[in-house]
Amino acid sequence: MAAHALATFRQARTLTENEFDTQWENYVASSAALTRPRKQAFVFPSKQHAFSFVVTTNQIPTPPWVEPTLSAFVRVQGLPNNWNSYGGKKVDRDLISQSLSVLEMIMQVTSPPPSVVPLGDGGIQLEWHRKQQDLEMSFPADDRPQYFYRNNAAGVEKEGFASDITTLTQLLESIA
Repeated sequence: MAAHALATFRQARTLTENEFDTQWENYVASSAALTRPRKQAFVFPSKQHAFSFVVTTNQIPTPPWVEPTLSAFVRVQGLPNNWNSYGGKKVDRDLISQSLSVLEMIMQVTSPPPSVVPLGDGGIQLEWHRKQQDLEMSFPADDRPQYFYRNNAAGVEKEGFASDITTLTQLLESIA
């Protein structure tokens, strides 16, 4: 009989100006789930700083979407004020942590990495465009995080708040 470990999630934390701590623990259908999670550090140099992410996961190896996603966060975090020449604000680190927390809850090992897009107000948007479907999660600087989904083939659209983890997980699975 295989033991099943339930996923547990905690808020991604900004440790310092350039360090983030996050944790992915997915459902694992074996007694190996009872073993100690492993930590992996990712360090991404940028022009002015090096950004460090510590990822704790049961998955060996770390899911393939993790490194490109973290690298994309570093790229947008490195943008200066007025990055778009229209007064675009620097991406808020707390919104990066918030979006990482949502990713921790909805991403699976086989999930595709999102495109990470800065918003002019200092917010961030995560996007997936696959299989004639679009999923966008917006983390604006001064509003609640929201999602928008469109299935172009079926003509279906949905929108709601990013706190609806069950729906987001299902939508992401449909485009993976």
